[in-house]
Amino acid sequence: MKPEFLSGEIEKLTRLKKSSILLVRKAPQGITKRQGRLGIFPASFNPPTLAHLSLIRKARRLGNLDEMLVLLDAQAMDKSIIGVGLEDRVLMLKRLFQRDPSASIGISNRGLFVEKLEPLRALYPSPIVFTFIVGFDTIVRVMDKGYYSNREKTLDRLFGQCEFLVANREEKEKHSFEDIFSREENQPYRDKVSFITLPSRFSFVSSSLIRENLQEGKSVQDGLPVPILRFILEKGLYLG
Repeated sequence: MKPEFLSGEIEKLTRLKKSSILLVRKAPQGITKRQGRLGIFPASFNPPTLAHLSLIRKARRLGNLDEMLVLLDAQAMDKSIIGVGLEDRVLMLKRLFQRDPSASIGISNRGLFVEKLEPLRALYPSPIVFTFIVGFDTIVRVMDKGYYSNREKTLDRLFGQCEFLVANREEKEKHSFEDIFSREENQPYRDKVSFITLPSRFSFVSSSLIRENLQEGKSVQDGLPVPILRFILEKGLYLG
């Protein structure tokens, strides 16, 4: 997909009132039949970091995933638009996963997970199993009743169609995770959620910290994959 065409397609996607997903790369060796396990990793990827890669690798192994859909959120929950545009983030993801035979790349125009289900099913019909890969802060929002008019009905629908792999950002979050799902209202969903512990060197790597360091001229080599660092320097992104 050429950059100028991609820009137009992204503009169309963000204007749609219906929940939609634009697939910009289909894994050449992903799920080819109507069965298998799909990992779905939604994030802003602003920019993609080594922590993102570490989580993808571990989720693939622990979740026994046949394909990974890296899903760029055009309207991420609780986040304002900062950093660089969606086009550059798509190009970064394509460069990062261009040699990965089981990685697909898409763009979603909705932030709520339950809103993603219908367009995901259009691309990956049942009985393909969905596994969302998220950080701890995201699962906290998923379980927060403030996001729903009918929490029980919505969560029953969500967890009835998918599982979650949840990654830590700090060591204490494992205890907080167990506390959340020990609550009576959350116990029906406990067997659909698993916790992943990332290597300590990645637990504090975040896109926001990378952006700050780039703006301040600090080294980011410990937080960025080489293809992403090269892309950023080539285009002068995040440098203020």
